[in-house]
This record gives sequence, structure tokens and C-alpha cells, in this order.
Amino acid sequence: MPFRSKVQPININGVGMRQAPRSRLKRLFERQFSLKNLAGVDSSLSRENSEEIEPSSVCLRRMVQNYIEDPDSEKQSKCIVRNRCNCFSGSGTDSSDEDDEESSSSRRVLRSLKSLLLCANVSERDLETKTTEIVEREVEDKSRLKNVVDELVALGYDAAICKSRWEKSKTKSYCVPAGDYEYLDVNIGGERVLIDFDFQSKFEIARSSETYESISKTLPYVFVGQVDRLTKVVVFLSKAAKTSFRKKGLFMPPWRRAEYLLTKWVSQYDRTKQTQGETSGQAGVVHP
Repeated sequence: MPFRSKVQPININGVGMRQAPRSRLKRLFERQFSLKNLAGVDSSLSRENSEEIEPSSVCLRRMVQNYIEDPDSEKQSKCIVRNRCNCFSGSGTDSSDEDDEESSSSRRVLRSLKSLLLCANVSERDLETKTTEIVEREVEDKSRLKNVVDELVALGYDAAICKSRWEKSKTKSYCVPAGDYEYLDVNIGGERVLIDFDFQSKFEIARSSETYESISKTLPYVFVGQVDRLTKVVVFLSKAAKTSFRKKGLFMPPWRRAEYLLTKWVSQYDRTKQTQGETSGQAGVVHP
């Protein structure tokens, strides 16, 4: 015997009707209800059966009333419901668009940095490869600079240790204390190529953004390049650090500025060259 569901008739102000299924909602809209009766139903239900009424019934009566007043309200209701569903489900496009834009910007920044880190010519690339191999074999101590220079000289390079010094200087926004710094340089075809160890750690910052963290990880441990390319890299990193600090709601400290960072490489320096086991001093000046 097939199962048949029983539909109980309901009586609203003496008018007999059957509860319409959800698929026949359009028929309900076509019924001629008076606004007065609907208002009476709303008020009586709210007073007598406020605890038993379902939220769907209230929404249904409001939809019917809005439809009778303005047939176009059905379209508006659909739009409202659709927007509410998007918000409720968290599928809004604003946050995803922002994430996509930030990801695209991060990729562009990394591409620009990698292009700056490329060696200018084959001679620089060979020097970078050989220096990296030597540094990886050496123990990190005070004699590492001298040992690397000795091995580069043994390979036929005009290499030397450079010690830069600068006096205390002051600008309107920050002060650079006096200091000194040691690095290597190699003379290749009349061009001065700088070599610096542990280059990556010099640009690490606390509480960095995801983009800047990716940038710092892209930097090499050993930098090999001419002064002009080094300057471009430092300026690029300083701007990236400023953007990272701004995103975190922090002020950029003065020692993260490009002018401050470049002091150790572009100041006056003394060049100490190994010649047949003896040390000779050679002074030079580098202009920013």
C-alpha cells in the first residue's frame, strides 16, 4: 500500500486553505490575500503563537506581502539573499582579490631582485663560483678573509683585503656613528669587484612581512659584484624593508636606510694585498 502524506487544512480568519509545498510557491503568490488579513495574521500569530511560530513562516508571509505591494521586490529579495549567502559562506571576492594582488606584487619584486643579483659578465660569474667554493671550505673565524685572499691569489686573481673607515656624520633625520668594516675586492680588467661574506644576514629584520622574508631568503651568502650593482641592490632592499615596516605599522629605523648601509662599502678604504707572503698597504678612495 503506497504511503500518502496527509496535508492538514488550516483556517485563517475563516478562509480554508491547504499548506502549499515549497515547489508551488508561485501559486501562493497568485492567491488574492488582502493586506488587512495578512496584517491581522501577523499580529495574531505574534500575540498568541509567538513561541510556536517558525522563522520560515515569518519570512514567507513577508515575502508574500512584499510581492503584493511590489512585484519587483521578488527580484530584489533574490539579490539580497544571494549577497547574504556570499557573505555568510565567506566566499566574498574582496579578500581573495587582495591576496592575489599581494602575491602578484611579491612575484614581481622577487623577479626584479633576481635580475639585480645576476653577475654582469662571465668573469664575475666565475669569480663568484670559485669564491663560494672557497668560503664553504673555510672555517668562519678571524683568519677567513686572509685565507680566501690567499687562495684567490693562488688562482691568479688580483685580490686583497679592504678595510673601510668613516667618521661620525649627522643628517636631519638620523646620525651615522663612526666605524670600520672589512671585505675583499678583486681587480678584473681594470674594474673593481667587491666580495662580501654573510651578505644575507645583513638585511634580516624582525617581524618582517611575507614578501620581505622571501626577499631576504633570495639573497646569496657571498655577494660578488661591482660597486654600482651593489648600490642598486642595497637601495632595492632598503625600499622593500620600508614597505615591510609600514605593513606592520612600524617605523623604519635609520640603520636600515640605504645611505646608512652603503657606508661600509663606499667609504674610504685601505687595500692590503698579499705579495709573496708579505703584506703591503695600498690606499684607495671610492666615491659614492
